[in-house]
Amino acid sequence: MKSQLSQFARSYILLFVSVAGVLAPSLLNAEVTAFAKGSNAYLTINLISFDASTGDLQGRLNLKIPASEATEETFSPKLSYTLVDELTISESVLQIKSNAPYSCFNNFLPTSYQVDDAGNQFNYPFDHHRTALKVFVKRQLPGDPATAKYESVPFTVDTSLACFEGYSIKLIPGRENSPTFLDLTIDLQRTWPIKFFTVFVSALMLLVALGFLKMVLKLAYSHSPPDINEMAFGGALLFAFPAIRNIEPFVPPMGVLSDFFGFFWAESIVAIALIIHLYCWLKRKQHE
Repeated sequence: MKSQLSQFARSYILLFVSVAGVLAPSLLNAEVTAFAKGSNAYLTINLISFDASTGDLQGRLNLKIPASEATEETFSPKLSYTLVDELTISESVLQIKSNAPYSCFNNFLPTSYQVDDAGNQFNYPFDHHRTALKVFVKRQLPGDPATAKYESVPFTVDTSLACFEGYSIKLIPGRENSPTFLDLTIDLQRTWPIKFFTVFVSALMLLVALGFLKMVLKLAYSHSPPDINEMAFGGALLFAFPAIRNIEPFVPPMGVLSDFFGFFWAESIVAIALIIHLYCWLKRKQHE
C-alpha cells in the first residue's frame, strides 16, 4: 500500500513539473512582451466585471506599439500614438507620447461602458445586455508639433481576455469594423449552468412548500392532534428559503423574475400553511 502511494506521489510530482515546464515559457513571454512583435500595433481587450444593477461594464484596453517604432534608449515611441475609445463613460483618450521617457509602458486605459438596458436585470437569470465598443488608433506624422497631423494606423485585436465569471460574452463585429477602426457589439448573457441552477433552486423551494402545504391539509382534514414539531419544521422553512434563494449565483436583490416564479410563491405557501397548522393546533390541542 505504501509503495503504491509513493508511486502515485512521484507520478503526481512528475506531472506537475512537466506542466510547469510547458507553461513557464508562455508565462514568461506574457510578462516580458511589452511591444507588438509584428508591424502593426496590438490592442488587447480585457473585460473585468459587470454590475447588472447599474448597467456598468468595466474593462481595460492595452495598446502595444511595434518594437520597431520604439526608441531603445528611452522606450518611447518615435512618433506619438493616441488611442481613442469613443463610447466609454470613463477617460476616452490614451496618449503614448514620443517626448515622454518610458511612455511605451504606460499603455493601459481603464474603461467603463453603459449597457443599453440596465433595468433588464429583472429578468434574472434570463437577462440579456448589450453595449458597443468603438476604438481607433492614430499616429502623429513627422513635422512641426505645433501643427501636428495624425494618420490612422492598423492594429491587431486580442479578445482572449474579454471574459469573466458568470457571463457568456460574445463580441459581434459591426458594420464599421475595419483594420483601422474597431466596431464591436458586446453581448452579455448568464451562462447556462447559472440559468439551470437558478431554475432548479426556484423549483425546489416551490415543491418543498407545496409538500408542506399538503402535509398541513391532511392534518386539517383529519381529527388527529397536531404535532408541534411539524410547525417548527414549517417555521424553519420560512426562514430557510431566503438563505436558499441567496445561494443562486450572482443573484440581484429580491424582486427579480426568478423570485416571482419560486421564492415569493414558496414563502407565501409556507406562511399560509403555518397559519392553518397554528389554527388546528389551537383548536385541537388538549392541555392538561
